[in-house]
Amino acid sequence: MLQPPHLFFATSQVRNPEPPTLIPPNCYPPHPQQTSEKNGCLAHRGCQLAPNSLPTRPAIRISPARADTLLHPIFLPSPHPNPEPAVPHDVHYDLTEGLGSAEPRQYRDSRSLIRAVESQAGKLYSGKNASQYAVFAPVTQDQLAAIERIRETRFRGHRFHYLNREETLIIKIFAGPFQGLASKGFGALLDIKIARMGLFEDIGRMESTTYKGKGSQKEANCAWKPWKSRPLGTDWPTLIIECGVSKSSDRLAVDAHWWLENSGGQVKIVLLISFSKSRREISLQQWELVTIPDPHVTPGQPRPTRTAPAIMREFDLVVGVSNEASLTLNFEKVFLRPPAEGEGDFTFSQ
Repeated sequence: MLQPPHLFFATSQVRNPEPPTLIPPNCYPPHPQQTSEKNGCLAHRGCQLAPNSLPTRPAIRISPARADTLLHPIFLPSPHPNPEPAVPHDVHYDLTEGLGSAEPRQYRDSRSLIRAVESQAGKLYSGKNASQYAVFAPVTQDQLAAIERIRETRFRGHRFHYLNREETLIIKIFAGPFQGLASKGFGALLDIKIARMGLFEDIGRMESTTYKGKGSQKEANCAWKPWKSRPLGTDWPTLIIECGVSKSSDRLAVDAHWWLENSGGQVKIVLLISFSKSRREISLQQWELVTIPDPHVTPGQPRPTRTAPAIMREFDLVVGVSNEASLTLNFEKVFLRPPAEGEGDFTFSQ
């Protein structure tokens, strides 16, 4: 059995599945440059919505024992392997959930943005109480292009999420070597397993490639895409890794929703890795788009099922606590074909 790096799959502790949690999308603080002209919030220009007037968003958790049952073909609305999410992706959710103390800053120029991000990154690296996210608005498409041109020298480890209509740039700041160990360490383990099956040239690791969704664009920490099934540059990856500090776990859930919903189910698996350097603990969540019974069937909406992002598996990796927990990535969801002889699912365990 492959032995993982010391700080990664060293030890683990499974968390029992929890009941569904409702995530209220509280209204985003209005941007000072928009309030007087638009009389609305940063998420909905011109809207008159009260902070709690939008519908809540459930975080569905599926226990491993129920996962196979819920994904059984009799529950699917059609035999199509890539069901569209039942609810369109909510851009307001991207602007409100999980950003914590990251208040929007007025964008002036690229130099001031660099100074602000580097200052916040320094606090984050030193363990001070700083948010992992920086939000700037308004940032036009031309200004975003100028920021992109300095990526190689200034922002190589950071990841961008840009919302077009809202002209808002959300930067996830690289949290230092421990984050690199968590995300790239897992990626290295997966690459080794792929290479041992002789498939290393059949799949690409996309790193910071930008993908365009519905009204926004985003980068993952790591991504994998099978070349034979998806040869075009605009094709979506099948596997995504998003990584961040433990206090950013709510924001990582926003990332999972974005990938699964904006890709229309073409992204098959999203792994969320959150870590605490002080506690020497790493938490993992495996998200997928699943088809579940819809309790709100009406004459206007007669379909008995709906699709939604769900947590299929979650557990903690804690130094000094050992058990038999493991993580399995379905081969067919990663490569979009059944495994041949000598190929199979990717299992990670102690």
